[in-house]
Amino acid sequence: MNSAKLKVFIIIGLFMISHGLLKSRDDRAGKILDRLSEQTLSAPSVAIDFTFTVSSLRDDIMEDYDGRMTLKGEKYRISITEMESWFDGTSIYTYMPDVNEIMISDPDEEGGLMSNPAKLFTIYREEFRYRLIGETIHSGTSLYEIDLHPVDLSHDFHTVKLFIDRNKYFLHSAVISGKDGNRYTFMVHNYDNRQEVPDSYFVFRKEDYPEVEIIDLRW
Repeated sequence: MNSAKLKVFIIIGLFMISHGLLKSRDDRAGKILDRLSEQTLSAPSVAIDFTFTVSSLRDDIMEDYDGRMTLKGEKYRISITEMESWFDGTSIYTYMPDVNEIMISDPDEEGGLMSNPAKLFTIYREEFRYRLIGETIHSGTSLYEIDLHPVDLSHDFHTVKLFIDRNKYFLHSAVISGKDGNRYTFMVHNYDNRQEVPDSYFVFRKEDYPEVEIIDLRW
């Protein structure tokens, strides 16, 4: 898996952590996460415009990736500068424009959030400790601040910090602090859970990508 795709799945993981945790180690945080989960599970679809920032003070690096992510049940479609990816409920299609290639793969049943969006609603129920830190204000918006720490200490990150709109119960932003000193920030610019997106939106259409090289990795 290339680095751009990995970054995008981290984004999905962050978003679904905030919506999929139905059991909390902290009752106050649990009630907030329950509200987020309820809104997403009951929505016809969820579309998010975002900026994903990778930064490292040690290496003096800061990279921004703008994108859009749409989720509908198990299906998803993600678009960023370096990649576009579809999951139609059966196969994953990943398009790399720089080499004009499309990779087709099966979802890995053991891959968790890396390949099966359905697991994102349940996989973190027992894998995080989390608590409500308090409330803060960003650009006039009142936010809940929740910290999550993985129970499995072998993870590459030590903290996930979520900021959740106190009035709308939408994800405002999230920050992953990696053990390598890197920081990954996910900032939501627009959140729409009111539109019905047709299933065809999540299907790769070869005719839209002429002369693309297809690499089929399915068994």
